[in-house]
Amino acid sequence: MSKKSYKKLQVLNFIAYVATITVNALANIIPINNITTGEVSAHYPNLFTPAPITFSIWGLIYTLLFIFVIYQMKGLFNKEKEPSELVGKIGYWFIASCIFNMLWIVLWHYKKVGLSVIIMIFLLLSLIKLYLKLQISRKKVSKKDKYFIKMPFSIYLGWISIATIANISAFLVNIDWNGFGLSPLVWTIFVIVIGTILTLLMLWFRNDIYYGFVVLWAFLGIIIERFSQGGNYSKYIIINVIICMLIILVSIIPNLKKYE
Repeated sequence: MSKKSYKKLQVLNFIAYVATITVNALANIIPINNITTGEVSAHYPNLFTPAPITFSIWGLIYTLLFIFVIYQMKGLFNKEKEPSELVGKIGYWFIASCIFNMLWIVLWHYKKVGLSVIIMIFLLLSLIKLYLKLQISRKKVSKKDKYFIKMPFSIYLGWISIATIANISAFLVNIDWNGFGLSPLVWTIFVIVIGTILTLLMLWFRNDIYYGFVVLWAFLGIIIERFSQGGNYSKYIIINVIICMLIILVSIIPNLKKYE
């Protein structure tokens, strides 16, 4: 990639980030369609949705992405500094993820739940592509590249993985899906186990502890919500989530020193 292309990409990454933050902020300040993001979620209650406090992780994600966009601009105004080669590897995938993020917000606020699932999946796929291009836990990089580029996207991907499941759950509630005759408890435990298996795979094959911590945070949110809401199914879900969290935690510990 030429220096001119690098500079163009650096500027576009910054613009895409600012646009994403602006749309997400206005979505709740205006708010879009006279309803906040959380209020829309409340319209589709399900046993998998975590407590509202869990979504505060977006503050961490956007802070880390801000650090990323500032760091990736290295060399843009100073010819003596070279930009990280990882910026070239990311290409336009970060910009794509920002576009999907903004589209999702608009669709969600207008309660186009089915379309929002499609866009959420595209967001997930763009982050997976970005994740693979960064070769997280596959190639050693400088500490700055590790913490300012790789870590933010590990956490972002971890959360969007969980958010995709939650989005699909909301869609199923919206269409009054009967779960093939199985109870909501069975399906909730099923998706929690699937989420746990996915996390274990990320730990075993990628040594990605940050991904694991994000899932632990989401699962903690489910426990908090079940305690808050009560109900016949809550105790069984809480027990299941605690077991899955312990399994993930035990798998994280050996990887603490391995994560490059």
